[in-house]
Amino acid sequence: MMKNKRLFSTTILIGLLIGMIAGCGSGRQSFDELVTPDSEIRVYEIFGMDCPGCHGGVENLIGKVEGVLASKANWEKGTLQVLIADGSNVTDEIIFEAIKKANFTPGKRLK
Repeated sequence: MMKNKRLFSTTILIGLLIGMIAGCGSGRQSFDELVTPDSEIRVYEIFGMDCPGCHGGVENLIGKVEGVLASKANWEKGTLQVLIADGSNVTDEIIFEAIKKANFTPGKRLK
């Protein structure tokens, strides 16, 4: 019994160390950390997010759009905030297409 506990503890420790070495998490700044008083933040309706896990996929795809600094989805409110880089030419249509690629349905732009 004691050997199993020690093995379990060692396994957990190794997993944590691997995660730290591999850079568990992206190391990128969060949406809120990137926002400045002059930031352009757009808010869109998004349909089809039914659980907390849903928002990660759409955030990742929107974050890959050239000119988007970060995105933040809220599955409970059905919204997507998009932080746009200064001087970029990101259109609503580009955002709508990225939402569709993430297998969700875009609604209208709220802000």
